[in-house]
Amino acid sequence: MTRILLALLVALPWIGTSVLSDDIENGQKLARQCSVCHGREGVSNDPEVPIIAGQHAFYLEKSLKDYRNGARQDRRMTLIAGPLSDDQISDLAAWFASIEFSVGQP
Repeated sequence: MTRILLALLVALPWIGTSVLSDDIENGQKLARQCSVCHGREGVSNDPEVPIIAGQHAFYLEKSLKDYRNGARQDRRMTLIAGPLSDDQISDLAAWFASIEFSVGQP
């Protein structure tokens, strides 16, 4: 039991803060600004804009933080992510991760 608790404590920073502080409803409200490019539910019709619905929260958080910090470059995403707080990023990631998205064969 002690090993399991220790493993969780060690892994927690790698999982992301969304496990502890996400607010999906707030993320949904914040996502309105994302809908212009990514679509209302995170499903873009533009082949140059990724579909983010159903994406892992950890990946979304890391991507947004990378845009905010300049580690990742995109003119539009840098402008959007720049003013976001860590909690807002966590909420956005939780919202988009909560959307069920499946891909079928053509």
